[in-house]
Amino acid sequence: MSEKLKYKTRRGQIYYFREGPGKRGMRVVSSTWESENDLCAIPDTHEIVENPNGQVSCRKKVESAITREEASYAEDICPSMVDTHIQLFVEMKKNAIIIHSKETSGLHRAIELLPVHPSVKVSMLADNIPFEPMLKLELTDKESRTFAAFRMCWMGESGWMFLKEGSVFNLVEEFGPHIGQESFYELY
Repeated sequence: MSEKLKYKTRRGQIYYFREGPGKRGMRVVSSTWESENDLCAIPDTHEIVENPNGQVSCRKKVESAITREEASYAEDICPSMVDTHIQLFVEMKKNAIIIHSKETSGLHRAIELLPVHPSVKVSMLADNIPFEPMLKLELTDKESRTFAAFRMCWMGESGWMFLKEGSVFNLVEEFGPHIGQESFYELY
């Protein structure tokens, strides 16, 4: 018998996959526990994805209009622009790059104040802080490779607030350093 299909998350958790009933026939289900019905492979038309907060799912492959160069630039450059207490996760969508962040600077102080066992490490607590979407770079023109930059806004109706249009490279350079800073909330 073939080896069961496993996926290990960024946090080190192992997921297994099996088929289960769905609205339109069979669907693939992910689980953290192993069973005898686990799949050995998924169809070539599907992919395993992990969302910013570590949830794993199997979905039909999505063809992204974002080039590998554009995606790599956001993934490689953004982390070097922000403070070390800011963690980033760059998510690729069909026509957008979404940069998520979480701040871990207060965890050292929290460990001092809370009655936690000394073996509890900051990294263990940081895993439980959810990522928040902060900056979205949405492709608006495929020919000229023009993107629209949006920042998350939590006031009023909350949602994405338009900032500017330009190349992904210029927008990352301009808005990336503001992630995790007070200046981020002054962008408009």
